[in-house]
Amino acid sequence: MAQPTNSFMQFDYSLRPSKQVERRIMIEVLLRLSKAGYPIEDYSYLGLGSPYYVDFVMFHKYLFIHDMVCVEWADVPKRMRFNKPFKFIKLRMGALSTHIPRMPLKKKHLVWLDYDRSLDPDMLQDIDGCLNRMAPKSILVITIDARAKLPKDYAPEVEAMKESEREQLTAETYQEWLSNYVGEAITRPTISAGHVAPLFYEVVVERIRHTLSTRVPSLRFLQIFHFVYKDGAPMLTIGGMIGTGEDEEALDRACIFKHEFVRVDGDHLAISVPPLTLREKQWLESRLDKKLTAAKLRFELEEDLLENYRRFYRQYPTYMETVL
Repeated sequence: MAQPTNSFMQFDYSLRPSKQVERRIMIEVLLRLSKAGYPIEDYSYLGLGSPYYVDFVMFHKYLFIHDMVCVEWADVPKRMRFNKPFKFIKLRMGALSTHIPRMPLKKKHLVWLDYDRSLDPDMLQDIDGCLNRMAPKSILVITIDARAKLPKDYAPEVEAMKESEREQLTAETYQEWLSNYVGEAITRPTISAGHVAPLFYEVVVERIRHTLSTRVPSLRFLQIFHFVYKDGAPMLTIGGMIGTGEDEEALDRACIFKHEFVRVDGDHLAISVPPLTLREKQWLESRLDKKLTAAKLRFELEEDLLENYRRFYRQYPTYMETVL
């Protein structure tokens, strides 16, 4: 079994601007789903929280969800209990696969499998398990590391390999794991940095489609989210509703598919925002119009990052240090 990397030991999950933008985009779209007749506040949220519980706090405060289950692999039960922000959150320690069978079958869920590692067979099993337990109209979101990396416990010798050897082993392993879901053979060029996210996207979407078709032929995956963001490692997020043709028509009538940040196919939304000081952020917001260019700024910022900030400024987080 591939083990999570426990990345929360290295990064404060609440202080990653592109990740926060992603969360806020998701909340914005999910609120629109609520208005379209899908009461997200009544859904049960299942997530991989870490001791920061960022998603749980935001989904409770902005989506009004009370029924929440947090699953944590790392052997830090005291830390997880100590940092739990709300008493109503149910904490489950151990591998996700051991808790999926406990998901109530008739309950609509919002599930976010927010992994900190690259795609592997255990993830595909988790996706299958969730899809077979989640009621129609539920929302499933998967986030994975978009780099071609084998789990350390699967190939511990990979660290000592030359880059060419490592790439070859990775390609051969992915061919063994994932070839059933793609149309072409997986080779070294396939897993280059520019191609891994599309490969993982194709595999995950095909696995979801296959699993739903074997469960109930009328069910389909109505994709809403397809993001690639980067605060360090590039990350891929895919999400959507487990619905029917009627749900697809309802989302279309509500203009969900026309939302500027919704992606219904293989073309992803790239989320990359610059780290800004509070003063820089305030200065930009007071002058944010189409005529503002990088050359007119009072500080250094590349043109593409300025354009990204212009696009996502409503979702951009504000960080301040407070002495308590």
